[in-house]
Amino acid sequence: MTASNKSWRSYFPHLRKLPEDDQCLYSDDTNSSIIAEEELHHSVDKSSKTDVTAETTAVESHPHNLRHDLPYEVRDEAGRKWWKYFDEFEYRVNKEYKKSRKWYEFLYPNHTTQTKAERRLLYKLDVIIALYFFMLCWSKSVDLNNYTNAYVSNMKEDLNMKGNDYVYTSTIANVGAIVFQLPFMYLLPRFPSHIILPVMDLGWTWFTFACYRANSLAELRAYRFILSAFGAAYYPVSQYILGCWYAPDEINSRVCLFFCGQQLGSVTSGLLQSRIFKSLNGVHGLAGWRWMFLIDAIAISLPTAIIGFFVIPGVPSKCYSLFLTEEEIRIARARNKRNQIKDGVDKSKLVPLWSSKLWKKVFCTPAFWVLVVFDTCSWNNMTAYSGSYTLWLKSNTKYSIAQVNNLSVIPACLGFAYVIFCAFGADLFRCKWIFMVFAAIMNTVSCALLIKWDIPSKAKWYAFFTTYFSVAASPCLWSFINDFLRFDPQVKAVTWIAIYSFSQSTYAWIPTLAWPTVESPRFKTGYTVSLIFGAVYGLWTFVVLFFYKRNEKKHALGNGIILYDSNKGEELPEFVRKDMEEKDGYYYLKRS
Repeated sequence: MTASNKSWRSYFPHLRKLPEDDQCLYSDDTNSSIIAEEELHHSVDKSSKTDVTAETTAVESHPHNLRHDLPYEVRDEAGRKWWKYFDEFEYRVNKEYKKSRKWYEFLYPNHTTQTKAERRLLYKLDVIIALYFFMLCWSKSVDLNNYTNAYVSNMKEDLNMKGNDYVYTSTIANVGAIVFQLPFMYLLPRFPSHIILPVMDLGWTWFTFACYRANSLAELRAYRFILSAFGAAYYPVSQYILGCWYAPDEINSRVCLFFCGQQLGSVTSGLLQSRIFKSLNGVHGLAGWRWMFLIDAIAISLPTAIIGFFVIPGVPSKCYSLFLTEEEIRIARARNKRNQIKDGVDKSKLVPLWSSKLWKKVFCTPAFWVLVVFDTCSWNNMTAYSGSYTLWLKSNTKYSIAQVNNLSVIPACLGFAYVIFCAFGADLFRCKWIFMVFAAIMNTVSCALLIKWDIPSKAKWYAFFTTYFSVAASPCLWSFINDFLRFDPQVKAVTWIAIYSFSQSTYAWIPTLAWPTVESPRFKTGYTVSLIFGAVYGLWTFVVLFFYKRNEKKHALGNGIILYDSNKGEELPEFVRKDMEEKDGYYYLKRS
């Protein structure tokens, strides 16, 4: 740490700066890096400790935006096989990038610098970002699942909930989340995420606490609406941050932790409610479900909100972390440059939110509409979050309230394995689509069995236990979205919120029609709707793959791949012969 960072300012994340951050380091070119870090010089001493420093001089101007630090693969497209369509990373990374990772190093591939410093950076990121978002998602999931567990733990009777009041209350809460997401189109590129997210979490915590005192259904609905409004930020903001720090073959495993937190929340909520109902029901005149909201807010939500102020690091181009060294921040910026990830832009260069130019960039891009359909199908094929399994248990008179709460956690426990299988497999094999299709098939089979309903008991339990395959591919979906949107931070923020808001808005009214509480416990309409969305989700994966490959082919040069097709009469580009030199099978830009 430099002398300038040893002052009192170094103890406040939002005041921390690197020496070069005082310069104007932002670029207008959305395909260039934010920080001009031309080369990383490696020096290894006798003790095998590796030190990495970065130059912050500007990259030499080149008409094709070639870089000195990147090895280029020259690829003739002549005779390209049809099955290469299914090679997801065909144009995303070159051969040098693929070979720089041994298969068993897929969690920590260490591509850019091949040093201990980069790997140490990844270890730290997993603790301060991935692990924190795991905790945050767990906290949110406990709060959300607690509503279902409270409902079957006498809240229904205490608040005189009848008919479809259960699903209507969920819908009202979803509307709060949808409406209050929209301001983040403006806030995300302009204000530090390590302030935005924890402040919103404090609001979430307060209204989770308030739910314990609800004495009527209307009061509960008001609290749930405001609670969800404060929770509007955490999905899109967390994914925005993760996409700014991790490479394309690292991010699925980290988003996996996010969803594992979601499954853990489902498990924790059921087990806690069961224990609290046994131990605290009636204590000090409070029902067990009221104690759950109190404990939830004070012991779970509040600590995660406070921790967020100190561990969320912002983005590499404007890092607020106390836990990353200057060297590691520079490495993170170099990694983004290699992966064509632009993570920030100077406020003075942001387009006004009401500008037609900005909205044309969003809505006139085919990828936006492709991703909207993809995310909408993802939201509405999730039988796992319908509450149908818990309500089925509740309808079975042989189970007590405590047993219902305990048994309700089993599918979520299995969900851990499903999510890990899909997310880690996607990073290991650099192939998301195959795991997404597999998860969609498993989900549609589950729905088909539950539509039939009059099936052997073992088949019904199997169907309920595989419902979490509807969630399993979500890390892959969000990884796709991040990779599509990595070139322009403002467009990324607006598009993320637009996609998420549209998809979630459908989730506000479709469950009302598909999962009416009066159909409990069978929910034939709900399972039919989930099967349709699940089938479309699996098939639509190939549409997404097509547009993804087309997009990456346009940016192949930035990914270190020089393309030409001799069958079409194209020759090796002139700049390769003129400006580049070959070494070990790869081409490097000559130094002037």
